[in-house]
Formats: sequence, C-alpha cells, structure tokens
Amino acid sequence: MSYKVIVSPIALKNVEDAVEYYVKEVNKKVALDFLVDYRRAYKALQKNPFYQFHDNNYRFLPFDKFPCIAFFIVDEPSKTVFINAVFNTYQNDNTYPIK
Repeated sequence: MSYKVIVSPIALKNVEDAVEYYVKEVNKKVALDFLVDYRRAYKALQKNPFYQFHDNNYRFLPFDKFPCIAFFIVDEPSKTVFINAVFNTYQNDNTYPIK
C-alpha cells in the first residue's frame, strides 16, 4: 500500500537551500542530481517508510548519493509520512535536529 508524503515548510526550505547552494557553489547539473536523489528518497518513503529511528518519534532516511538525511514521522493509521527536515550531514552539527 502506498503512503501519502507531506513535506513541511521547513523541509521544503532545506531542499531549496541545498539546490541554491549547489547551483551557486558547484553547478546546475549537481543541483539537478540532488533533486533526483531527493525524489528517490521521497518515492522510497511512499513505498515503505519504516526506516531506522533517530529517537522515539523521528525516523530517518539517508540519501543515496548526497550527504543528506530526511527526518520524518509515520502516521500508520492514516498511511501518511510527514517529512519534517532535510539535513545536510556536512553542516554544523549545532543545527542538527534535536531529539
């Protein structure tokens, strides 16, 4: 059964910031590759969102090719996944989502 995925405004901003960074600091091809990796993670959550727990509430899914992690919550009764943040693991760990 397919899960509905809802992306929070914070997670959308995280993705937009990453794309902007890759366009500015690297090139458009890398930014597009990042979006492909993000879509791959999104689709994986639609199929099966039961990945490892980060803490009691949040689960996480590392991206395949980029140093990013999606943090999310699964609401099993409604078959909904809420992506709350997309964190770049190379960032300052002071910005890492708190447990």
